[in-house]
Amino acid sequence: MENNGYRTNFFNILNDEALEITHSAYGSVGRLFTGDGLEAVWVKKEAEEIDPDWFIQPVVDLILVVQGNLKVEFERTDLEPRVLKPGDMLVLPADTRCRAYRWPRDAAEATIFLAVYPTA
Repeated sequence: MENNGYRTNFFNILNDEALEITHSAYGSVGRLFTGDGLEAVWVKKEAEEIDPDWFIQPVVDLILVVQGNLKVEFERTDLEPRVLKPGDMLVLPADTRCRAYRWPRDAAEATIFLAVYPTA
């Protein structure tokens, strides 16, 4: 079924379903949707390295934890690190430098979160 040029898609992000998946040492990313000024991806953290660099986006980023726990650290010293659990959502303002990783580090279960943000 198509509407506005988009096909109706159904994905189970707990089963790694996506339009395309990219892998790196810092986790996997599955693209679910891009269009109409919006992008949605899932991110899976499983036995990943902690990225030594800070993540930063020029737009707001909505992050919803679906499985596992996600520790988020901020470069700003006035923002305390947080551990997000399934069902927790973080509204990450534009230009907020952070890094996120599976918590605890030795957890047997992968951490999976959904990220939705505007595109140019």
